[in-house]
Amino acid sequence: MEPTGMKELVIDADGHVLEPPDVWERYIDPAYRARAIRVRRGADGRDLLEIDGRPASLTTPEMLGGFGGMGKTMEELAHACLAGRYAESAPAAAVDPAARLALLDRDGIDAAILYPSLGLQWEAEVADPAYALAHCRAYNRWIEEFAAGSGGRLVPIAHLSLGDPHEAARELRRAVGAGARDPAHDPLWAEAQALDVPIAIHTGIDPPGRSLHHRFTGLSWPEDVPAGIWYLELLFPQAVQQAFSTFFLYGTFDRFPRLKLVVLESGAGWLGFWVDRMDALARGALRVTLPFSELPSTYVRRQCWISADPDERALPPIIGYVGDDRFLWATDYPHSDHDAGYMEELRELAAALPPASGARLLGENAAQLYGLAVSGGGRSRSSDR
Repeated sequence: MEPTGMKELVIDADGHVLEPPDVWERYIDPAYRARAIRVRRGADGRDLLEIDGRPASLTTPEMLGGFGGMGKTMEELAHACLAGRYAESAPAAAVDPAARLALLDRDGIDAAILYPSLGLQWEAEVADPAYALAHCRAYNRWIEEFAAGSGGRLVPIAHLSLGDPHEAARELRRAVGAGARDPAHDPLWAEAQALDVPIAIHTGIDPPGRSLHHRFTGLSWPEDVPAGIWYLELLFPQAVQQAFSTFFLYGTFDRFPRLKLVVLESGAGWLGFWVDRMDALARGALRVTLPFSELPSTYVRRQCWISADPDERALPPIIGYVGDDRFLWATDYPHSDHDAGYMEELRELAAALPPASGARLLGENAAQLYGLAVSGGGRSRSSDR
């Protein structure tokens, strides 16, 4: 297709905000306010994430300083990480909706679907389901306000915790009105199906006992292995693949045939291999042990979507194989693990696809999946939902 000018509908399926340091204190239920998660200045002058009165062990000052690192030089990013100043290093478009809309205008993006940043971190260190969900509710209240004046171009995604699926379903219902482990989470899947809204799996920090990159106990960062973060980022898709596969393992798609599942920030090139492998195993002797009635590829092509990185050069044939109505794209803005030249890469990726497939990847799929009323050029066809 010819992508010059990006006249097609263009939707970023996975952008991020950087939550205000005090967002949970301001928006959380009063009963939890004194114990609320917050970013505060440590004795060494760097910021730390405080969870229930204790410094986080998995989210470091270096991480806080580097969250908004997209587009920085290596020297600038290193300085920001070592300084460990969260708010000071945040780009305006990650914290201010007007600046985010200006960024979308600059890039020719019609709408952005927004996910948290710190929200992908803190839950790995929270064992109390009620405490976790209270913070999800607080974030959801804030992100609704953040996006409210955007004319539908900034799309807030509710943060849910699976610790208490009944309460998560209740919060989903409230949020829409304003990792799948087992059938215990059916109340949430049922609510999402009834509301006709997708559930998304996103990468994040796992507790050390479950984290794949802790498998080799000698690996640490940055003292022992300078490339440890590279290794961590490299393996992020594995946790997502495992969570994705549990929806098949527990027959979730048979019980909820209208459930929509979105897989984010893990690349998309692996999906072709994964579909083939799941189908091959389902056709073999293991078939009698499996709780689903169709081949896994049937559910993927009916109920699943995946977000691609714009720099995935091997993706076009996989899109053709799996189905061009299953793929989205994302900037990951403002996180530093992706390049700031995403629009140029997106143009190259779209140009390698047939015109109809390119248009679906750029924005048509996301608009249909999320029910977005935006058109090319950022013009909203309706008020905020």
